[in-house]
Amino acid sequence: MMIVSGLAACDSEGPAEKAGEKIDRVTENVSDSVSDAADRVDQAVTNLTNTTEQVVNDTAITTKVKSALLNELGTESMKLTVSTEKGVVTLSGPTDDHEKIEKVVKLAASIEGVQSVRNKLFVSK
Repeated sequence: MMIVSGLAACDSEGPAEKAGEKIDRVTENVSDSVSDAADRVDQAVTNLTNTTEQVVNDTAITTKVKSALLNELGTESMKLTVSTEKGVVTLSGPTDDHEKIEKVVKLAASIEGVQSVRNKLFVSK
């Protein structure tokens, strides 16, 4: 009878086994949390990198458009504002006539990387 009682006692979990199971669960939860946090950090870095690349590209496009406008006859005296966001160039400001507006818009659209041109130019006399 004592042997049976002793064997039955071995089958039941003691405090050490229960503590071990709790430690295993906590370790697994911490591991999952760290993995999730690492994934979120990786995504944030990827997003930041993409945003930085877009800003650099937009700045380069704006510079190319401004340079082309300065080199083009008849546009250097115009007080144009050029900005770029996600490849979309916005041109604004006064010009002498409608022909210059068309010329400036075509020139901006011809620059590599320009997705489209928003024309906010106007004739001022």
